Amino acid sequence: MTIRTRLAALEERAGGLRGWRAHALLLLVFLILAAPFVVDQAVENRELSIFDEWQYSERVYQVSQGDLFMRNGEVLTEWAQDARTCRGIVRLGPAAPPPCRDGEPFVVANSAAADPPFYFVVTGSVAGVLLRTGLLESPVLAGRLVGMLWAALSMWSLLLLARAVGAGRVASFVVSTTVLMVPALLQQYTFITPHALDIPVGAFAALATLKFLRREWPWWTLVLAGLGAAGVKGSNIAVIVGLGVTLLAVIAWPKVFDRATRIRALIGGVALGGSTLAFTVLWMLIITWTQVADPPPPGDYMIDGLDPQAVLVDSIRFLSPNGEGTLLMPSVWFMILLNGSALAIWSGLAREQRSFVRQLAPGYLLGSALAAVVLDVLVFVTTDQYIGIHLRYGLALLPLGLALAALVLRTRTSQVIAVLALLAYASAPWLLGLDSIAI
Repeated sequence: MTIRTRLAALEERAGGLRGWRAHALLLLVFLILAAPFVVDQAVENRELSIFDEWQYSERVYQVSQGDLFMRNGEVLTEWAQDARTCRGIVRLGPAAPPPCRDGEPFVVANSAAADPPFYFVVTGSVAGVLLRTGLLESPVLAGRLVGMLWAALSMWSLLLLARAVGAGRVASFVVSTTVLMVPALLQQYTFITPHALDIPVGAFAALATLKFLRREWPWWTLVLAGLGAAGVKGSNIAVIVGLGVTLLAVIAWPKVFDRATRIRALIGGVALGGSTLAFTVLWMLIITWTQVADPPPPGDYMIDGLDPQAVLVDSIRFLSPNGEGTLLMPSVWFMILLNGSALAIWSGLAREQRSFVRQLAPGYLLGSALAAVVLDVLVFVTTDQYIGIHLRYGLALLPLGLALAALVLRTRTSQVIAVLALLAYASAPWLLGLDSIAI
């Protein structure tokens, strides 16, 4: 039985009364696919990721020990100090030899306290089971291996979104595997980071927007999407900006959509944006009310005003291959596929067959540019800092681009080329001896 036939059978079952079983089976298949990728990198990369894994790992460790809530201003504990010294941090410092304690501890407030607790509570709870049952002894490794679940969830959500825009079964499956094949995406599941949930929440927000516009889902699913995006990581406001552009495109094209549809798009924008804003404000108030100290800002990022040139450069961060470091060439082709597909659909060169798909293209392209600027402004307004935009801050937008790319992969030849290209992309760090810490 071919992959196409198997996917068709699973999708047919998913549409029936027992559809949840088919979706559970799909998740299991994706979990099995993700396991070797995540396990290999989680074990191989002994050092902590430079991108705040030191702070995130302690947060997960505390949850695994039963401490579910962290207050802003709490300093990193003795366990975190030992983890940093014994493992080292990529590009910042090597691990020390046993017994690992050398010198004075770093007195640093845990920046993870500023993030919503959902990722940490779930990851820490699963890691705690692995530790208490004796399956694993290392809290860091236990937290990393939970990434298999997040990778499977990401692949499943991408498949659902790609099918919703009208992509074929095989093309949808191919783009769903990008979370394992593209190093910048895979590392979100092999290290401890709340960015592991960016793609699922972005895909769900896009799916909810499409289904609402098509009158298939009620308005409150957009509220859930907004709460989900903001409830994982504040940077996920990027996908809300992108979907806001999509909804504006529906409103701004009166010759394409009738008045009732444009009003529905306006209602959807209020539900999606309003819930995101409400949770963000509420979470900021909770942080302020519960903090034990006013921690100094991380790093030397304080500024008197935003530099327009820096903001302009940041506006292309989500649309360029800058986040892949030494993997420049494959990342260039990957971004050409995403951006080119969106441009082709937006311009009408690639004909979409499902309603409201064309409006996703400006949502992805314009939304990516605007979201980076919005994040710069929000950080400055709330903290008087300029940190700079990294690709991982826009991961929630990638499901839009990947779904549109799946729509373009319509022929067997294009699908085979895409698979071969992704395999080459995934093997490049190993074949060329390049740094696998992508962003």
